[in-house]
Amino acid sequence: MSVRYDSLLARTLAREILDRWQGCRIAGLRMASGRRALELAFEDGSRLVAMLHPLHGYLLERAPHAPAAGVGGKALRVGRLSLLDARAPADERALLLTFGDRTGCPWELLAIELQTRRRNAVHCRRIEDGEGGTDGAGAPDGDSSPWRIETALLSRDAGDRPLRRGACYVPPASARRGVAAPPSEADWAAVLTGDDAGQAPDDAGRRRAVLQTWAWTSALNVDWILAGEDPAETYARYRDLHALAAAPPEGRRPAYLLERRAGPQPYPLALGPGRKAQAGLLDAATQLVAAAGGPASLLDALPAKTDDDADGDEAAQLGKRLKARRKRHQRRAAALERQLAAAGPPDEPRLLGQILLARKDEVRKGASTVTLAGFDGADHEIALDPARDVVANAEGYFDEARRRERALERLPSEIAAAAERAAEYDAHLEQFAESGPSEALWAVAGGKPSRPGARGGASRQPEPRLPYIRLRTSGGLELRVGRGPHDNDDLTFRHSAPDDIWLHASQASGAHVILRWGRKDENPPRRDLLEAAVAAAVHSGARHSGTAPVVWTRRKYVRKPRKSPPGTVTPTRVQTIFAKPDGNLVKTLRQDDR
Repeated sequence: MSVRYDSLLARTLAREILDRWQGCRIAGLRMASGRRALELAFEDGSRLVAMLHPLHGYLLERAPHAPAAGVGGKALRVGRLSLLDARAPADERALLLTFGDRTGCPWELLAIELQTRRRNAVHCRRIEDGEGGTDGAGAPDGDSSPWRIETALLSRDAGDRPLRRGACYVPPASARRGVAAPPSEADWAAVLTGDDAGQAPDDAGRRRAVLQTWAWTSALNVDWILAGEDPAETYARYRDLHALAAAPPEGRRPAYLLERRAGPQPYPLALGPGRKAQAGLLDAATQLVAAAGGPASLLDALPAKTDDDADGDEAAQLGKRLKARRKRHQRRAAALERQLAAAGPPDEPRLLGQILLARKDEVRKGASTVTLAGFDGADHEIALDPARDVVANAEGYFDEARRRERALERLPSEIAAAAERAAEYDAHLEQFAESGPSEALWAVAGGKPSRPGARGGASRQPEPRLPYIRLRTSGGLELRVGRGPHDNDDLTFRHSAPDDIWLHASQASGAHVILRWGRKDENPPRRDLLEAAVAAAVHSGARHSGTAPVVWTRRKYVRKPRKSPPGTVTPTRVQTIFAKPDGNLVKTLRQDDR
């Protein structure tokens, strides 16, 4: 069950709410984004319930002893305030409820927007002098104080009006003619007869011209206005409609339930036959909801959580993205600090290598350890590789010393860069907490998420996850780097062609790399092959080595042994190329990581 609202209905409903609750103390406010519902509770026990879901849209009053409506959702912080005012912007479908203190000073605003496909609600606080904002910007109906949005039921943009936390709230404004005063009969007739357009319109054209031109008209009342062919009669009906919209607040007015093809419709005017008089619009909506099974049954028919809920709306997604990126840099900085602590000083392995070379005649062939006197006379126990000779063991210690030197040179700057990036995201999160989402913050977080079924495009399914990261060599060839053991198998045997080039770091665990190359008669250019080898070395256990051997062959010469673990293959006809692991080079090759 869904009630359709127009500007006249919103204006009359605002007067009824003011008559019912003016001066009543606010007891609480709850918003449930998933159900698209809100509940405003008063200290006398009554509640104003607004359902803004496309399938179930209505506003009604819940009596003090009525069962709970089941709105649920998040309880918002509302001051010890009372309802000061309730009004609707001229010729717009919105309710503006102002809360203030006992002196009559307005402090908070609840705006309920009732446009059929863009129903929403925002809770705002008044911006004090010196808090920022443009003088008068976002002030409802001429209020000199602008309002800053604290909470939005659905964070989104309504045209050029951002309905997001931290934005200055601007009520919708009508662009039609005759908002404050009705037009002259001649102007009315000119639009109705088509004099402005130069030709007489048919019935559909007259209806469209009235809806597009004149304020306070809607699909609910336009057929009643245009009943009959006499322009003078239609003008008289429009003036009656305009007079009702412009009338001063005078308490609760009678309402009617109109019989329409879409179902009964509450309305402040008795339009056409089949109408039933009601005590007020809120009472009429209550009867309709009760006939449909009651608020609780209608709420139970809705999902408790949708894509527009707190975890799925854009503001929540932006906060999660920023926090995830901050955590990523924090974890990287911690990992690099652990590497630096484990690296140790380079002098120790260098000294052991020098001792081995100086005392090589004292080392027994095939020994796993040896104790030799150092240059200072102290004994040193040195571990050896029995399969290697003394000189090779000494070179191993020199390689370790050089690795530690490189780590000591590289790691401090990388730790500082990661910490600096984490601090940048700390600042972005502080900005997000103060002012809410913005285009700049979305750019930092990687761009706004696409919405399935958004206007201007068809509904799209999420793109399937690829088992590889896509890179591009400087020569323009595509590189595919496996994401993990299972992905390596998928990449090698399902996402590559037989004559593509397959690469893998030799004697080290790591990613399979595919260089897309479809020619049988020749090998790829040396530069592209070397860049592919660098990518294979960087994405392997040899990433910290000075130089890493990388084997390569055609993909058709790679086989998967039966019952072998994920990622384990047997290549044949391999060749070896030596590459220096260079993470900066791989970053320049990155094309798309989705």
